[in-house]
This record gives sequence, structure tokens and C-alpha cells, in this order.
Amino acid sequence: MHPFKYIPSAIALSLLCACASQTPPPRPGSINSKVEQLSEMSYLQVTDLRAVKRNHLLTVQAEINNTDSDNQQLYYRFKWLDANGFAIGGEEAWKPVLVYAYQKQTLSAVAPSPQATDFKLVVQSPDNTGSLP
Repeated sequence: MHPFKYIPSAIALSLLCACASQTPPPRPGSINSKVEQLSEMSYLQVTDLRAVKRNHLLTVQAEINNTDSDNQQLYYRFKWLDANGFAIGGEEAWKPVLVYAYQKQTLSAVAPSPQATDFKLVVQSPDNTGSLP
């Protein structure tokens, strides 16, 4: 028996295992598809996200929930996107917000121009596994 006969099977099996262990992409339009976490957050979660056009400008509200018994610091900013998915309006500065223990905090933002038809909410917390912005 040739020693290389089983190599394609081993490669196929390892690829199958690698594909099966990856997280599926978020559903389009879901909260996860609109939120970009710079690393995993332990205590803060985006639990609700709403967007509407008002006076030709996209207006967004996000609800952040703190599941910890301590107050949590959150930094956030919005990336505004045009109909083709390109960023518009430049990069926003990080905005800090304190979310009290076991409380919810609502974030609100208005797009910088009528060309913004979509968005991403970028969030970061000092209790993340990553570094501060």
C-alpha cells in the first residue's frame, strides 16, 4: 500500500473539522451584523438596536445592558456607510459612557449626511480581553 494514499482523506477530514468549528456569519439585519466588538465583552451586551430615517437622516438607537454588579465603562462610535457599503463622514471619536450595575443605557446617534444608509456600532470596554482604544 502506498503511504500517500490516505493523505487526501486526512486533508479533507481536517478541512471539514476546521469549517465545522467556525462560527457562522451573522444573519443580515441582525444585531450581530451591525455591532463590531473589538474583543469579547464580559458584562456588556447590545440587546436592542433600532434605526429609522428622520428628515432624510439615519437615526440609530442602541440599548446596552450591564449584567455585572459593578458599573462598567463602555467606549463606542458609529461607522456610517453609504448604499455601496463605503464609509462616509470620516471616523468618529470614541465616546465614553458609564453603564451602572444591572442597568441598561440607551445610545443615540444621527448620521452625518443623507448619503448614510447603513451603519456599524463599534464597541470596546476596559473589561474586554483586548486593549483600550
